[in-house]
Parts: sequence; structure tokens; C-alpha cells
Amino acid sequence: MIDPGDIQEGMTVRDQQGRKLGTVANVGETHFELEQGWPARRDYMVRYHGVARVQGRDVFLAPAPTLVPPEDDSPPSL
Repeated sequence: MIDPGDIQEGMTVRDQQGRKLGTVANVGETHFELEQGWPARRDYMVRYHGVARVQGRDVFLAPAPTLVPPEDDSPPSL
């Protein structure tokens, strides 16, 4: 599990393939809120144990049975 202190509001959330899923909107004790679109179309609660890694300003989610749809189809910026 990652350190929850590594996740901050405004970070980009990506799936394992690097597709953008949304942005960290709020950070809680056990989870963070993933927000899609502007203005927000959808919100998802993501528990910290669902995070595979934090790399720079990107949060990569671990594979899970319930998938969050990509926010857009653009490739990740490097």
C-alpha cells in the first residue's frame, strides 16, 4: 500500500495503461475522491489500497474488477 500522504488534490489519476481517469478532488483518511470532467460529471471514491503507485503528479490505480471509465482517449503526457 502507498502512503496516503503522497496523494494530493489536483493530481491526475490514471489506469495501468496510463489513460487519464480523472483528477484527485478531495483527500480523506481512507480514500480520495476521483472527479471526472469539468464541471464534474462523475465522482468516484477510491480507497488507498486500490492505488498501485504514485509517480510524480500521477496516481496509478491497481487493476480492479470494477473499472472507472477513462476521462478521455488522449495518451498520457510525459
